[in-house]
Amino acid sequence: MGVLSLMFIGAVNYEASLAFAMVFWLIGLFILSISYTFRNLSGLHIAAVAGSSIFVGEHAEINVILTRNGKRIYEAIQLNFPGSRNVVANLIENTEERSSLFVVANRRGWFSPGRLTISTIFPFGICRAWSLLDLDLRCLVYPKPVPCDLDWLTSQQQDSGHTNITRGSDDFHALRDYQRGDSLRHVAWKIAASGRGMFTKEYSANVDDKIWLKWDMFPDMNAEERLSRLCFCMLQLDAGGQDYGLELPGTRIEPAKGSEHYTRVMKALALFGLDESDETNGEQR
Repeated sequence: MGVLSLMFIGAVNYEASLAFAMVFWLIGLFILSISYTFRNLSGLHIAAVAGSSIFVGEHAEINVILTRNGKRIYEAIQLNFPGSRNVVANLIENTEERSSLFVVANRRGWFSPGRLTISTIFPFGICRAWSLLDLDLRCLVYPKPVPCDLDWLTSQQQDSGHTNITRGSDDFHALRDYQRGDSLRHVAWKIAASGRGMFTKEYSANVDDKIWLKWDMFPDMNAEERLSRLCFCMLQLDAGGQDYGLELPGTRIEPAKGSEHYTRVMKALALFGLDESDETNGEQR
């Protein structure tokens, strides 16, 4: 506007009609730019969906959905969250446009990407219209898995399950040659009666192979280091189809397996020591 003012003063002083025309044309272009730039955002419907849970250090995916009504088109719409790259969307032929934005999560717990900035400089690049939207999005961030010697840790647990071959137990396991001192109740008398020799029936007692992941398995470590290693152990046991339980200060989850148990344990690790309503915000990074 300062340049236009100087041009107008010069046009008045020198009575240059061409300069007057240039000044008025530029003023009209500026006014049109304000109108069209504002119109390029007006009437848009905006929604967003947070992606699935992630681990610390990974990027949370946020899907932003732009929708238009009627025949009006929207061009060069810029979208971004704090810390994410700009994404440009256009609604020309389609009535809906979906864009994925990625924001890194540096801490465990509930993660919020912050406010969405939607802006445009269309059509002339002279003016910029923008809006800040709080879409109330969040996703759960799990501790970052840190490898450790799971086999050694589980071997130290006295209550780790295994399978023993016992006599007089539940399920028939196999036959073996009779040895002096074997219980006569377990002798295979039908086989002995047929003249095929003396054999003893063996039975197996299956002790559940349940493993506990405990807070005190990792002494001399801070909370985050312990949670990261417990997370690694849990992922390994879950992938192997084993029953596992979790014991944290103030939290005890009985051994089990399956998707629901996985979600429950991972949530306990992610929110340990935090208020469940606490959120880490992308604007604070």
